[in-house]
Amino acid sequence: MKNHLPTPIRLAILGVWCLATTAEAQMLASSHYRPARHLSQVARTPGSTVSNDAIRESGDERAPRTLPTVLAMRQVPRSTVQERRITGRVTAEENLEGLPGVSVALKGTTRGTTTDATGNYTVAVPNEGGTLVFSFIGYVTQEVPIGSQATINVALKGSDQTLNEVVVVGYGTQQKRDVTGSIASISTKNIKDQPVPNIVEGLTGRLPGVLIQQSTGAPGNSPSIKIRGLGSISAGNGPLVVIDGQPLNSGDLANGGGLNLLNPNDIDKVDILKDASATAIYGSRGANGVVVVTTKRGKSGQGRLNFDYYTGIQQVTKKMDLLNSQQFAEFSKEAFNNAYLERVTGAKIDDPNSARPSGQRYRYPRGEVAGVSFDDPGSLPTYDYQDMIFQNAPISNYQLSASGGSAKVQYMVSGNYLNQKGVIKRSGIDRYTVRTNIDAQITSYLKMGISLSPSFSVENQANTDRHWADNGIINAALSLPPFIPIYQPGTTVYNSQSYYAAPYDWPGITNPVANIYEIDNQLRTMRLLGNAYAEVKLPFNVLYRGTIGADARQLRQNYYKTSALPGNQLLPPTPNSAYAENAQELNWVTNHTLTYQKEIAQLHRLEVLVGLESQKNDFERTRIDANNFPNDLVRTVNAGTIIGTNSSRNLRDQWSLASYFGRVAYSFRDRYLFNASFRRDGSSRFGSNNRWGTFPSASVGWRVSEESFLKNNRFISELKLKASYGLSGNNAFTSNYPAIGLLSPDNYVLGNALANGLAVNTIGNDNLTWEKSRQTDIGLEVGVLNNRIFLTADYYKRITTDLLLAVQVPTLTGFSTAVKNIGKVENKGVELALNTRNLTGEFSWTTDLNFSFNRNKVLALGPTGDPIRSGTGVGESNITVIGEPLGSFYGYRQIGVFRDQAELDSYPHFADTRPGDVKYEDVNGDGKVDANDRTLIGNNQPDFIYGMTNTFTFKGFDLGIVVQGVQGSSILNLSRRFYENLEGNANSLTTALNRWRSPEQPGDGTTPRANTRTTGNNNAISSRWVESGSYFRIRNITIGYNLPKTLIQRAKLQTIRLYGGVQNVLTVSKYLGYNPEVSGYEGPLTGGVDYGSYPLARTYTIGVNIGL
Repeated sequence: MKNHLPTPIRLAILGVWCLATTAEAQMLASSHYRPARHLSQVARTPGSTVSNDAIRESGDERAPRTLPTVLAMRQVPRSTVQERRITGRVTAEENLEGLPGVSVALKGTTRGTTTDATGNYTVAVPNEGGTLVFSFIGYVTQEVPIGSQATINVALKGSDQTLNEVVVVGYGTQQKRDVTGSIASISTKNIKDQPVPNIVEGLTGRLPGVLIQQSTGAPGNSPSIKIRGLGSISAGNGPLVVIDGQPLNSGDLANGGGLNLLNPNDIDKVDILKDASATAIYGSRGANGVVVVTTKRGKSGQGRLNFDYYTGIQQVTKKMDLLNSQQFAEFSKEAFNNAYLERVTGAKIDDPNSARPSGQRYRYPRGEVAGVSFDDPGSLPTYDYQDMIFQNAPISNYQLSASGGSAKVQYMVSGNYLNQKGVIKRSGIDRYTVRTNIDAQITSYLKMGISLSPSFSVENQANTDRHWADNGIINAALSLPPFIPIYQPGTTVYNSQSYYAAPYDWPGITNPVANIYEIDNQLRTMRLLGNAYAEVKLPFNVLYRGTIGADARQLRQNYYKTSALPGNQLLPPTPNSAYAENAQELNWVTNHTLTYQKEIAQLHRLEVLVGLESQKNDFERTRIDANNFPNDLVRTVNAGTIIGTNSSRNLRDQWSLASYFGRVAYSFRDRYLFNASFRRDGSSRFGSNNRWGTFPSASVGWRVSEESFLKNNRFISELKLKASYGLSGNNAFTSNYPAIGLLSPDNYVLGNALANGLAVNTIGNDNLTWEKSRQTDIGLEVGVLNNRIFLTADYYKRITTDLLLAVQVPTLTGFSTAVKNIGKVENKGVELALNTRNLTGEFSWTTDLNFSFNRNKVLALGPTGDPIRSGTGVGESNITVIGEPLGSFYGYRQIGVFRDQAELDSYPHFADTRPGDVKYEDVNGDGKVDANDRTLIGNNQPDFIYGMTNTFTFKGFDLGIVVQGVQGSSILNLSRRFYENLEGNANSLTTALNRWRSPEQPGDGTTPRANTRTTGNNNAISSRWVESGSYFRIRNITIGYNLPKTLIQRAKLQTIRLYGGVQNVLTVSKYLGYNPEVSGYEGPLTGGVDYGSYPLARTYTIGVNIGL
């Protein structure tokens, strides 16, 4: 408090100190006296009075208790005047990071000091030693006898690890006890040893309110991240990703925010900012949450070298149950027979195939396979095309890192190589990453650092997520009739559907194995992600920090389809073709912040942050197509005889953002908390009338457990109430120029000649602005039994307005659509996280459980409220309507199968419907079934999600089990429309065995009859194709063993850890497809559609970690 005393009093104290110093020198010259208490310590005592404890420590109860006690002396032996210095470093036991501000006191005296910014200290002690007491808020006090030691290093154990945890917030950090927003955090030490090529996979099921969907198992792809539901129609629903303070391009959110190229071993922790008080400081990019990634950095001390290696095998977790050749032959004949009986008057089921009209015959295999006939189904071979396209795929990961440093310079350097083959043959990825993080304390007031992470990957992609006619591997393998060999007999020429004997061949399904081996599709990605910073300590407790960062990427994709790939028919052959596509992207950002921190009388803590930031993104893509290559030996584009088709193009666009922001954080007595922030963004993407926007937030917290009536409660160790409200935005629209009219090339007639020109092809909108998300959050944190049980609960309500959408406009404008701000969407829900330390000691057991419930609802859709219909290439499959979730499935509602003619005559139906066809509900009750009876038939958004992690340790062993699940979601399985269409042309799931055959054999009541005529609109988008997306999954099991140090120290090693595990252990689901997490279309209006996605793999790994 001495800095806050009035100037006259301070001058008086200075005068007394001068007199005391003179008197002290005289007395020490002639006697054995020393001061009882230092002036600076007296001045800190409230009321300028020495405390009773200090007087008792001085050993002189007669000393007066007013300011002049600075002169009090006591006689001591001369030997105690001789002193020595003890030095050392104090670190946190959990991560060995230096702890600043730790009190280091000589027990029984008033002597002591505090550690500096890196945890180092120096203290003077008597020659005979004593005991040093190390104490710090939130850590267990430790006493260490001095003895003859000159250096004493101490690692303090956290007394309350949960509340001492440092949480990264926008442009700063806070201790968890001081956080008033909703932030979920996880340290990567909790997901170590999992065979996950990217960090997002390791987060699945571990964080409340965060839905992570691994919709494809293709190597190199990253799961999607959704925080607290869907809030946008077309402007993106992924979170902003910030790596070491550097925001990435918000347009890269569909693929995990660009996290797929990061090495998981380089990441220290991940913080998920969820509510508006936490995200508003990121302004126009924070509406969908923020993922803040902090990479590992070096620590002062002895250098460390760490090597980690794991290898394993991957297998598909599931195979489809398909008809064998005998079942298919019977099924196909039945389909053709039903059509024959309906189309030909007087037809009989036993009419020989040769007597039927050519268009009504069932199909035979080609004649060169002697003795193979549908008339003798038992003679047909059965080929398992799934076995032909799938493989047991190896995976290996090599990691080498070094870290360490002095008090002045710390470093962390790492290199990683990942080799992952895909479970679909010829797919896989090779990824190389390097990271260098360096921090240097240049002077006492200047600190600088740099982070650089170059990476390079080669990804061989498999064409899975497509229709079989477009060379889709999955749909082709599931649809191709099972008796067709891959190669024509005695050759290496691929077969196709044309294997059927003429004239009964038909175009359609391609050869799945040929689709793998005769198509090259390789993506090469080079990336350099880096930033540099400087921190300058300024007067008056102000810290300046300046950062500049860049994310530079170059992508090159080469595609080639050989002439050996059979087309829909043998003749004419499909020409070979190729394309080369190159893309370059540079995203740079710079920000400058000033942070003021002040603590007053150990009662008030204040932090004020102000800053400026600018960001710019430049993207360019060029594609060149070619075809009609002379042969397949030279596969570069320039070898084609026709170069530059209509698919060739060049695209370049840019966007920029300028911002200024601020935050105030205040705490009184560590119990009353207040935070407020604002940000003002200017974006190049929006209209001139709405280019700038302001995004404020405020939050409060009350740590009830710090109140006197609860502070010493033996049961409740922590109780905090918190509430927040704020506004954040979303500017991640699919176009960077939605507000202005764009030009495109066009031709026109000038005189008698055709001239080149430009024409406006979009409508500008000067009033276009970003989507706005207003969010209210009320939370509770409760810890009991010294936080052995810790519960976090949050209720939130988020309303997003001014949704961006391209809407239809009157044709008289000359345009079909224009981008406007329309509509309103609501998300509200509850999140729970429960952390328990069930057992402690030599055998320990901890449990982390989370549960999240979210309800999504459209509140408004423009002035008219008209529904938004959207499709997936097979017609309108989704609809967005007021009062329902975004992108609900849209179609007919199946209520059964018409059993007989009597039932058919008694209920409305489509024209040409026969017994055995699908029975659709007359939804509007108008006495007929038509397009007006299409209705909501489900949605992909779950009722709730959950996850649980159990960790067990015993001596050197540890075991981790992660389970995760989704309940209440639906999937529109459009792939089944092709391999369960019951037309007899393609193979089917074994569910076709439950089909209607006759009124006496009605089947399961939902599977219609086999018929090539497709009567009754049986394959229309309907509830027949909607399946449950609920599942329970054992995500990971990992077991490890740390070799005893007594065993490995002989080899001069610090640690050796052996581990093994299984990823995607078990999935319990009713879904018929490969993966219930599937979503072939990531857009919010078409989510949850399966169109042949790459299946997930079950991965078995073993590994070793060696530390030097």
